[in-house]
Amino acid sequence: SSPTANESILRFLLLPSQVGIVLLLEFLNSFRSFGLRFLLYNYITNEFGIGDTQAGVILGIKGFVDIAFGLAGSILVDILGVRRVSVVALSVAIIGRSLLAFGRSRSS
Repeated sequence: SSPTANESILRFLLLPSQVGIVLLLEFLNSFRSFGLRFLLYNYITNEFGIGDTQAGVILGIKGFVDIAFGLAGSILVDILGVRRVSVVALSVAIIGRSLLAFGRSRSS
């Protein structure tokens, strides 16, 4: 028979703490991908004076690159291991977000 709701919750709570960390990171990553897309659109159109069509193209390219890097990243994880790929990916993300946060025009 299938477990009751209470049994399922208890089983979940008995999982190693790393599972909770992974789930939290997955939630934050999903929020970053889907929840902040509207803010990114407003940011690039207002801060950099980019038109709607250009912003759509940029966000479309971003979506394609996200998929391509996801596929490439999964292959690299198999070859190099999770830790190495995670460190490189997070470093690139920090650099990219820093450029976005501190850039003030199309040329800087």
